Amino acid sequence: MADRPRIVGIDLGTTNTLVASVRNRIPKIVPTDRGNLILPSVVALSSKGDLLVGGVAKDQMVTNPRNTLWGTKRLIGRKYHSKSVEDLRGAFPYDIVEGPGGDAAVMMGGKLYSLPQVSSFVLSQLKTIAEQFLGGPIDAAVISVPAYYNDNQRQAVKEAGRLAGFDVKRIVNEPTAAALAYGFNRGLDQKILVYDLGGGTFDVSVLHLSGNVFEVLATGGDSFLGGADFDNRIMEYVLERFREEAKIDLAENTIALQRIKNAAEAAKIDLTLIPNVVIDLPFIDERKGKPLDLRIPLTREFLNSLTGDLVDRTFEICDRVLAEKGIARSEIDEIILVGGQSRMPLVQQKIQAHFGKPPRKGVHPDECVALGAALLGDSLGSIDAVTLLDALSMPIGYALPNGRVKRIIEKNSLIPMVKSFRLPPPKEPSAQFIELDIFQGDSDLMVDNEYLGTVRVPSAAAGRKIDFRLTEECLLQVEVEEASGVPRKVDLATRDTPEQLKKALQEVVIKRENQPVASSSGTSDDRGLFSSIKSIFRRG
Repeated sequence: MADRPRIVGIDLGTTNTLVASVRNRIPKIVPTDRGNLILPSVVALSSKGDLLVGGVAKDQMVTNPRNTLWGTKRLIGRKYHSKSVEDLRGAFPYDIVEGPGGDAAVMMGGKLYSLPQVSSFVLSQLKTIAEQFLGGPIDAAVISVPAYYNDNQRQAVKEAGRLAGFDVKRIVNEPTAAALAYGFNRGLDQKILVYDLGGGTFDVSVLHLSGNVFEVLATGGDSFLGGADFDNRIMEYVLERFREEAKIDLAENTIALQRIKNAAEAAKIDLTLIPNVVIDLPFIDERKGKPLDLRIPLTREFLNSLTGDLVDRTFEICDRVLAEKGIARSEIDEIILVGGQSRMPLVQQKIQAHFGKPPRKGVHPDECVALGAALLGDSLGSIDAVTLLDALSMPIGYALPNGRVKRIIEKNSLIPMVKSFRLPPPKEPSAQFIELDIFQGDSDLMVDNEYLGTVRVPSAAAGRKIDFRLTEECLLQVEVEEASGVPRKVDLATRDTPEQLKKALQEVVIKRENQPVASSSGTSDDRGLFSSIKSIFRRG
């Protein structure tokens, strides 16, 4: 009997990407790059115009930094004018630009690339390698994403998979995939906490495992907290020390910066095993024709002092996630570590101190997400499939005229799910359309949240039922009841520059906050200003 079509599991990471496959119920990582199990998530254009992916691309980060793309997972699915992209714009040597639809995009070799395109180059390379290793075509995949990714980011990763030639069967949250790798077919009845500190993101999820039912009780995270931030702290320290000692600022020297970045990451990794290292970079610059070397010692203890606040932030998030569901630390049976940065001795010490128990050994922090994604892919459609009851990491709602958000689906709601409500009347009595601007995020103010799109329906639909439907992949679908009573799926419209709208609204919010008494419903002046701002963005 022929084997079922193989579905691979992919962990598309900020720093590295892995692919896993299941044979005889056992998941294994497929060797990818130069015999390694990991493929660096790096894409580059060589001086000859060749597209490079993985280790060969990473090799030219120092010599060709402007045409070498890394860390793009932090940008994918985000708008160019969003605060998150603004904060990152100076963090990379390559150019971040505005792409179609207002999305963040990047330049490489003088050409604009969308971020799903960049990720698709990595995924396409994985597809080729996996097909060669496994001996046959692979068309389907389960791809993992941080639990704290919003709808736009999930859609962008799915698009990257499609561009790479995959039928993306599921998008799965990374902590949930890690829990699968830990608990699949073990017959456990436990509450576990997955602490996932990767290269670019931090996620924490609390799950209840009961046999092969994996229920997410609570989830949270920070999509701007990861190993790269630890590297940056070392880089800042090294630059400052060199500035003091040599009276030279290397901050504008892109090649020197890239060498320091690589050395900082290597030093951080070494300090997980040994207490002292020396960052030694010969001929980092020159003075009057003579080479200058950089030589700076670094201890584990000093690294802890440089980055202790980053580690503390992860535990603040853990505590918040537990508190939101009223779960005591003592109720957690096991702590699973995921992501390379979780290997840091300080992280492991603080887990022991914080939870009163050491993290679980025997779960590989780099591999478990890809292994879990492969297990999920293999179980899809089988009789004894796993049951994943995942949860929404950030609430979804629509903007009110006063710039606040009316929440429709609350954080930690179990998915898949449907939430129904009645369409409000149009904002102006004479308006031909009802327009609901949909946002996702933890804030009550739309300016702090991520714009997902706009529901635009004729005014006659006022009072009809509208459904916000979350799929098992945590993707949003919207259905509006027709006059006949039949629900119809509605595509979300987008505006070219929703971030300009948000900036204008931010001014209103600041104005209101500076007033002695702030009304939650907003003043009539506010409402008039919101209305006039929004009219700019109407698309006939």
